[in-house]
Amino acid sequence: MHRVLLAVTCFGGLVLMSGFDATSILGQDTLRSPKGPAYEFRKITEDIYTAEGTGTMNVGANTPIIIGETDVMIVDSHITPASARVLLEELKTVTDKPVRFVVNTHYHFDHAHGNQIFGSNVAIIGHEFTRFMLLNNVRDRRTYRSFTEGIPKAIADLEGQISELAPGSERENLEDQLYVQENYQAELGEVNPTPPNQTIKTMMSLYSGGREIQLHFLGRGHTGGDVIVFLPQERVICTGDLVTGGISYMGDAHVDEWIETLNKLLELDFETVLPGHGEPFTGREPIEAFRGYLTDLWDQTSRLHSEGVSAEEAAKRVDMSSHGQYYEGLDESEVDLRAIQRIFEVIEGQEIPL
Repeated sequence: MHRVLLAVTCFGGLVLMSGFDATSILGQDTLRSPKGPAYEFRKITEDIYTAEGTGTMNVGANTPIIIGETDVMIVDSHITPASARVLLEELKTVTDKPVRFVVNTHYHFDHAHGNQIFGSNVAIIGHEFTRFMLLNNVRDRRTYRSFTEGIPKAIADLEGQISELAPGSERENLEDQLYVQENYQAELGEVNPTPPNQTIKTMMSLYSGGREIQLHFLGRGHTGGDVIVFLPQERVICTGDLVTGGISYMGDAHVDEWIETLNKLLELDFETVLPGHGEPFTGREPIEAFRGYLTDLWDQTSRLHSEGVSAEEAAKRVDMSSHGQYYEGLDESEVDLRAIQRIFEVIEGQEIPL
């Protein structure tokens, strides 16, 4: 099961930091600053942190932070340029060293759409597939559309709920959610997908003082170009969405290959896992559990495909309840249709569609 590591280092309470200028950090006069710090910095070990969203701003994913002798590496650049700028500002509470390296674990918007704020003196590193995708209409593809097209309706629904409530804590909570959603919608207008300026095929090592930082492409899984960051001395891995705190999104996945990629991941000598979403954890059990889930999902879906069942019907018939000891609600909900559609596409030899 998942276990929480160490204590969260909180800062700033609910008060904006001194010198926090919303227009200079967010980059647009139309955007508002978060109502309090957007990130909590969790110390994992000496000079290694994760930046995790507090809920005052849509930041997307977790960002591991590796502080070197003279500079900093961050793993993933968040969901918008605004969220990346706020990260750099709030990171000053942890270190005054400049960010000189950004690793994109994959191309999805919640991990890479902050890339554009970094200047030419910053190395943005990712797999060559990640570069290709960020250069090719990534916002027109199924994944980005499916996660962003519903924002206007979500805002309208919140406004409707708020209008029916008297002043009180429930209304205030919904107003806070509305504030975040409205800000996020405005932030999307600034996004200019920006690819890595350095790419890898299989492996790269970087050195900072006595620390080695390894970047590995172990095979396709969550996407066609997932990169993990491995710190062999500290026995820490940053997995992106190859491993998360739950069931990773599979709309662009290669589920059959993902299983073998996790086998290779498990061969590394790590102890601590910093996932793309969810709590850091120690040990291998959550990865092994997810590998079992993927294996079962692939087997069931493949069988239904061979029987001529539609993806929509397969999503209703696949039964993943046997994995409920690790993932709550599997006996109550259907599998994400996008995952089933993608498995069908892989079986049929289709590329990731527009």
